[in-house]
Order: sequence, then structure tokens, then C-alpha cells
Amino acid sequence: MRVGSDGMAADSMVQLVSCLAAQQPYEIVGTPESEWVDFKSVPPEGPYDLSTDKGKFELAKDVAAFSNAGGGLLVCGFKAKKKQTELYEVAEKVTPFDKKLVDSTKYKDVITEYVRPLLKVKFFWYDHPEGDPEASGHYFVIEVPALPEADRWAMVTRGITDNGQFIKNSWTVPIRNGDTTAFLPQDEVYRLLNDGLRARRGADAAMPAPVADRVKAREVLRAGLGMEETPVLFFQSAPDRPRGLVPGMYADGGLQDILDNQDTLRGAHAFNWSSAYKRPESREGGLLLADAPRRGLLVESDGAVTGAASATAEMLGWAMERYNDGGGTRRISVFVLTEITLEYFRLVDQHVLPLVDGPWTHRIVASDFARPPGRILASGDDPAFPLWGSTQMATSDSWNHSWKALGDPERDAYEALRHIYALFGLDVTANPFVDANSVNTAKLLEKKM
Repeated sequence: MRVGSDGMAADSMVQLVSCLAAQQPYEIVGTPESEWVDFKSVPPEGPYDLSTDKGKFELAKDVAAFSNAGGGLLVCGFKAKKKQTELYEVAEKVTPFDKKLVDSTKYKDVITEYVRPLLKVKFFWYDHPEGDPEASGHYFVIEVPALPEADRWAMVTRGITDNGQFIKNSWTVPIRNGDTTAFLPQDEVYRLLNDGLRARRGADAAMPAPVADRVKAREVLRAGLGMEETPVLFFQSAPDRPRGLVPGMYADGGLQDILDNQDTLRGAHAFNWSSAYKRPESREGGLLLADAPRRGLLVESDGAVTGAASATAEMLGWAMERYNDGGGTRRISVFVLTEITLEYFRLVDQHVLPLVDGPWTHRIVASDFARPPGRILASGDDPAFPLWGSTQMATSDSWNHSWKALGDPERDAYEALRHIYALFGLDVTANPFVDANSVNTAKLLEKKM
């Protein structure tokens, strides 16, 4: 009997790898190729025929393209096909194979020789479940890290002819574009070269590069909190020019102590990032404060911060059940949304930004807010009576906006709310706790929980 069920689809790298690790490959069938995953079926010579220039180029190109995006997975052992009713190719069949078809040392050598800069690519094998009469074997996964924005772009040190032969003294810059790979246009390469020349002549002449979106940090935190199926509001902050490990992360008075003893407006049981039950734990040179199912914080080794708050009755929808229309806890509490937003920036602006000199970028990401039954928000304060407060529905499942950090908690909180309210087709002035271009802390504290 076959294990698993068709068409469940994985919506993140973490979920896809979890299915493979649990020997549930059929759960992945139905997953579309995207900017973070590409499926490879396996012909007799393996996923990539490294005995040919074309096979070497394809491997190098795929790795470089994912590194120029937000990182991704090359998943070998699935057949993907594009149907007329679908926008992208979709994994439609499992095709596990024998391990002898892949020599991971040769794969590593090709990537090392033909991709610049050098990338720390990881290789993983996963077993197909035993006893399946329809298929047997293994799955091979290549995990490609995102290249930091300051180091982009990754390039393949060879071009290739239509006949599949390497062109010496040539190079290409592949870019992942949805479920396909494009190449950086010549005009863009020319512009980048000139920007570099201007930067050498004077630091003020070059335009600053955009800060990389920490997609993987959101996925890691979401999985750690068990919120893969939960609508989540993410707050993120990253230094524009990371400088390696933040000093004193675990020292007395360092970030670990600050997270463990947060200076909040109302105490650990209110709507902030503190916890009365959990302590921050070390994680890969950083910190993880996971207080599921409400919220959690991830601090990376370079100081970048990701916060996740559930858009359910546990947090953003707290005490809003009575004001919904029977479709579940959908309404967002204006008070809770405002307070947890302000508390994030009180923590990050005051205690994290000073640790890394230079500009920072803040970001908010609302994930799955439009997924049925959808999250709703209304103008004004939280209703005092069920019939008050006309609500607006969230209009996107992947709302993602950033701005240069101001370093002032009340002003940065205002910027975050301005972007969040726009998700619902509302102006931030509809929030009763904002004045001019900032959140009014005094007004917020007047509100009784």
C-alpha cells in the first residue's frame, strides 16, 4: 500500500524537508516549483550528467540562480510537469533512485570550479518508505544558501553554446525567476560595473544595495513555533552592512540577558515579546525565544532579528471572537496589534540597533492573512458592541514591505502600522493610538486590558 496522499503540497523549505525526513514523499506531490524549489527527475545518468559540459553547466547554473535569490532546494527524485490550468510546473510523480547515480564529491567539485564566489552548499539523502510496491530508492537534495546582498552576484564561470559546449573566457549570471532561470541582462551588468567604478572614486557616488530579505529566518522561526498552518505577522530588522558575530551575545548584560529581562510596558503577560515561562536559548551563534503558540523571537549571529506573532486568538486576535461572523477568530485587535508592534521596536531600536554601526532596515511580512477565512481589521478602536466597527478584509497572503530604520520606537512602530493598515485598504490614521507620524505611548497605556 502506498504511503501518504497526493496533492497536499509543501509551502516552505522546512515543510518539504520535514516530509522527506518523515518518509512521506507523496505529501510533496502537488507542490509547484518556485523561487525556493526546483524538482529534478532522474534519467539513467543521474539528475545531472557531469560527464558533459552541459550537465556541469546546468548544475552550476541552478546553484548560482538559487544563491542569487533567497536560497533554495534542488530536489532530485520527483517528476514535475506544467498543466494547462497551472502557472508553474508542479511535482506530479515520485521517482526515487539508487544512490550510485550520484557522486556528491563530483557535484561539489563542479560547484567549486564553476561557481563564484564559493558557496557552502549542503547535500542530503532521504529514504523512500520501504514496502511501497510502486517505487523504491532515495531522494537527493541540494540545499543552496542565499548569497548576502553585499556579495552578489553569484556567477557561472563559463558560458555554453547551443550544442552544449563550454565557451572559454566567458561567464553568466543566472537569476531564479519563479519556476525558471533567467540571466542578468547585459545592460544590467554594464550598470553594475559602472556602479562599482563610481564606488571606487567615492563612497557617496554609489547607490546603496538593498538589504537581503531574511526569508529563511522567517521559515526557521515559523517551524520552531509550529505555525506553518497559522497566519503570522513577522517583524524583521537587519543591518545593511553585517559585520559578523555580534559581540557579547551571551555575556552578562548582553542580548541574552536583555531578552530574558525585557523592559515592557505592562509585564510579561501582556502583548510584547517577553515570556514568563520560556528563556532565550542559544542557536547557531544567535538566540531563539520560542513562546508558542503566541509569538517568538529569533536573533541571528549578526544581530538581525525576526519576530513572529500569530494572527489568531492567541495573540493578534485576542478577545475578538465575539466580533466575528461565525468564520472563526478572524478579527485583528487594534489594541493588541499596536502594542506588540511598539514593543518590538522598543526592544530592537533601543537594544539591538546600537550593537551594529550603520544603517538598518526594518521589514513587516503578513503571511497567509487572506487565506480563508481571512483576517479582518476595522477603523477605530476595538468595538465596545458587536455592531460597531466596519471591518476590511486582508488583500494579500504575502504582504512584504520594508523601510530604513529610524531608530525611534514610536516612529518605526508608526511606519510598520502604516504598511499593515494598507494591507486591509485602510489608512493608518484610522488607528486611534497614532499621532502625526508616531505611535502615542501614553494613549496606548490609557487602554485597559
